[in-house]
Formats: sequence, C-alpha cells, structure tokens
Amino acid sequence: MKPNRKWLIAAGIVLVLVVPFVIKKNRGASATDVDLATAAPQLVQPSILASGTLAFRNEVNLTSEVTGKVETILVKEGDTVEAGQTLLLLDPELYNNAIEREEAGLRQTRIAIERQRAQVALRRKQFERSQVLVQQKLIDRNRFDEDRNQLEVAEADLRTSEESLRRAESVVNDAREQRARTEIRSPISGRIVSLPIKVGETAVPSTSAFAGAQLMKIADTSEIIAELKVDEADIAKVGAGQRVEVYAAAYPDSALKGSVEQIALAPTIEGQGRAYKVTVRIVPPKGLALRSGMSVRADIFLGDGQRRLAVPVEAISTETGDDGKPVRHIWLAKDGKATRVTVQTGASDDRWEVVTKGIAQGDTVIVGPAKALRGLSEGALVKRRDPAKSKDEGDRKGDGDGADDDDAKDAG
Repeated sequence: MKPNRKWLIAAGIVLVLVVPFVIKKNRGASATDVDLATAAPQLVQPSILASGTLAFRNEVNLTSEVTGKVETILVKEGDTVEAGQTLLLLDPELYNNAIEREEAGLRQTRIAIERQRAQVALRRKQFERSQVLVQQKLIDRNRFDEDRNQLEVAEADLRTSEESLRRAESVVNDAREQRARTEIRSPISGRIVSLPIKVGETAVPSTSAFAGAQLMKIADTSEIIAELKVDEADIAKVGAGQRVEVYAAAYPDSALKGSVEQIALAPTIEGQGRAYKVTVRIVPPKGLALRSGMSVRADIFLGDGQRRLAVPVEAISTETGDDGKPVRHIWLAKDGKATRVTVQTGASDDRWEVVTKGIAQGDTVIVGPAKALRGLSEGALVKRRDPAKSKDEGDRKGDGDGADDDDAKDAG
C-alpha cells in the first residue's frame, strides 16, 4: 500500500504542476492570428483605364487644292512659320495658259458687245423715224411693227452678250484663283512637324493617304493634348473636369496631370468594338520632349476627391443571400472576439472600398489573412498577428490613412 500511495502523491504533484501550464497553452492556441485595420476616412479613387495618343491642340495636315508639280519648297522640317507665309510653290504654267485662254474669250465677248451696242443704237434710230412716219401715214403699220421688233431683238442680243461677259469674267477670276493656289501658304502659326512631299513630285487635291496627297503637317507646339479611346461600357462614367493621369510610352514613370475637356458624342467603330474619343487637356512638366502621335495610357479617376469611411478591399466578403442577391459583410474585432457585420458599400479602387452603412469610424476591422477570414465564426477568439510573421500581407503603407493603425486596440 505504501508504494501505491507514493505513486498517487507523485501523480497529484504532476497534475498540480502540469495542468495550469496546459490550460494556459490551450487558451493561447485557441485565438486566431489576424491582421487588423481601423475604419477611417480614405481617399477612394476608382479609375478607368484608357489608351490613345498625344496630339498638338492646333494641328493642320496641309494638302493642295489644285494638281501640280512641286516646283519649290521654301521650308524644311522643324522650321517655325507664321500664318500666311508662303511654304511651297507648284508649277503654274498650266494655270497661266488657262488664264490666257479665258482672257482671250473675254476680249472677244467685249468686242461683240461693242458691235451689238452699235446695232442697238441703229435700230433705235430706225424705230424713232418709223414712229414719225407712221403718224404721218407715210409707212404702213407692218413696217412700223417690223422696226420695233428689230430693236427689241437687238436689245435682247445685247443683254445676252452682257451676261456672257459676266460669265467670262467669272471664269477668268476662277482661273486666276486656281493659279493663286499654286502658292501654298501656312494657315496657322507653328512649326513644320512633317514634310513628306519633295520637289518634282505631283501634288494632288485629296485627303487620301497615297503619295502627293499630304504636303506637310503644321502644328502649334505650345499646347499638347491626349486623345483617348474609352470603351462604350465605361463612357457613361466619364464627365468633363474629371482628373486624369496620362503616361506616355516614352516616359512610363512620369504622370502627366490633366483633366477631361471634351467627350465625343458619336463613337468610332473598330472591328466589333465601339469607343468614344475623350480629349484630355494636360500640363506637361518641363524637361519632357513630348511629340504628337506618342502612344499613351491613362487613368481617368471617377471620384470627386472627397475622403469617405472605407476599409481595405480584402476585408469585405460577399455571399449570396436567400433571395439570390449578394450580401456583403466584414468581420470586426471586439473585446478579442470576431463579430460579423453586414454592410453596404460604395465606390472602390485597388486598395479601398467605401462603407456607407454597417460600421463606424474607429471600428477595428479584420482584414486577413484570407485563410483566417474564411475560417472565422461568430464569437471566435482573435488576436493581432505578429507583423514579423505577416510578411507582405501586413505591409500597408498609406498617406495618413491608418490602414494598419498601431493605435487600434489589440483584440487579443
């Protein structure tokens, strides 16, 4: 009996020493390690991604209005020109010949008019004599009517020739205008940004892309814009004045600040898709050599710039309710326990999602890890995860937004 009693006493001592330690260990293991954040006002900036090109605001593709061989080019690419300055000369010989031909016809018409005026004067005198003679009954009525008719015909012929003269003068003026168009002048002040035509080539009056159609491109390089293509599914969200950040392919790390200036009313059709052109006014920083035609991508921000109560997007879960509609909820940490709260949400971006109903500013929100969120249940014990163990999941740097606020109360 004594040996058994000794074993019982030894077992009692072991229980007294070990049981408290096991209980304490089990209590610590039952709390789930989680990442926490504090619900606070954030600058939520949802955006639309668009692509397009840069263009100078005032840009002109100069084409010829007449056909002619290029005789002289008075500028070179990169030159600065003034409005009205002569840039290029076409061979005017064809139009000089046309002017001489039409002027000769004009002179013939004037000679014919002089002859017809003399004829009208003669017929008028004959008619006046006939009026006197018919009153004296020296000629019959038929002769009088004949003289009157001849005067009227002569006057009608004169009017016809005078109309022909006006027509001939108009034709001569047209021929002179055509010759004047062989002198190509700049419609705007700016720089020659493209000069594809060469001396000896034939300029043609066309907007097509074949050789000779485009003489040169002139642009006012003092102001540049971005012309973006926005898909028809997103165009309803875009409005004038919205903030835009444009990234040129040549400067992918430099954001060109701008704002939406104009939205096209009609779409452009490319294949099976439709897109609307959105014009963005940008203010390029100094030191960037931006050029027309550069490819760009842009973020069109849809928010109004106001801070609203928001939480990290990973904190919000979505389930399907009994009525088939999606139900959104988050987990709050209160007194070391997980509490599920149904919420209503608003706008979101890549980082934050606005919560319009369900939580208050300062609430401690469980944001991860994802595996822990999926396994949570109402009332489950939770504690803040050691930042050293959270790795990149707990690395949230914000601009004073309290994403991983150290002042949040430890739920554990």
